[in-house]
Amino acid sequence: MSHWNDEDAISYDNKWGELDFHQQIPQLAGVQPSFNIVELGCGGGYLSLCLAQAAENVRVTALDPTPKMIALAKARQHKAGLSQAQLQFFEAGAEALDVSPDTQDLVIAAFSVHHWQSPAQSMVLVYTALKPGGKIWICEDLDAPTEGHTEVHAELKTLNGVKGLLQQTGFIQLSHKVHRSHEGEFLIIEALKPS
Repeated sequence: MSHWNDEDAISYDNKWGELDFHQQIPQLAGVQPSFNIVELGCGGGYLSLCLAQAAENVRVTALDPTPKMIALAKARQHKAGLSQAQLQFFEAGAEALDVSPDTQDLVIAAFSVHHWQSPAQSMVLVYTALKPGGKIWICEDLDAPTEGHTEVHAELKTLNGVKGLLQQTGFIQLSHKVHRSHEGEFLIIEALKPS
């Protein structure tokens, strides 16, 4: 994932850090009690909190490569009173995902896949991390600009680009829908690791 400076991180967090849509994602993604979840590109951690609080005994491992984002996320965690057993933040990009193979029920990447530094390598790590039958849940903002000084893989802000990446990694049962709200048009793509 591209590394943002403090100013980028604060600006992003002020605008997009806490969306009503984040509160809907645990239900949309099918979070269940005792799920092990990885969130890639957690930003300021608001979605991470929503995931950790969505059901009993959920364990969330949340990654972001930007130090300021992780600092904001840990401050939110402290304020919410969530333990390390429920939620852990790591300063790392998707290409540094390091969890035991076949242990995760769900991997979530909300608004982050297009920032991954090594999308193909990262998706292999996601595939390996998921349990057989586990799910990846990706969301992209169809209205967000692709220009700017942060690195963006524009093809991964499209359905065909993300589907191609998932299929070449071995994911099956790809499905997608567009979620529309006052906050934007969000493309949601889900796929499963074969059982």
